[in-house]
Amino acid sequence: MRISKKIATAAAALALAAGLLAPTASAACPYTVGPLGRYIAPAEVRGLYAYGDRVEVWCSDLKDGDDWFFLVDAETDLRIFDRVQLVVNANGTPDDFSDDTVEDAFFGCCSIDD
Repeated sequence: MRISKKIATAAAALALAAGLLAPTASAACPYTVGPLGRYIAPAEVRGLYAYGDRVEVWCSDLKDGDDWFFLVDAETDLRIFDRVQLVVNANGTPDDFSDDTVEDAFFGCCSIDD
């Protein structure tokens, strides 16, 4: 049996340059912001849209249902219904997530060959 795992980053620097949208609600952040001002939000990819030479990714937060949007390279391995872990920057306001931005997205793909 051969197990092959691949962990890929999907957003990286593109997310910062894109002026990404965060949830529009001006409510308290449902996550605990870490000492570096970031938190991890589990999400599911709901849509992928061509945007020039990049792809806009629409994710729905699995904890509270808010939507997140960010840009990735056109050669992304993300697919609709993939589960991802979003690395989100709280931007110095841990009590208000309306200005938070996605910095990275982690996901895993596994295949098992007999």
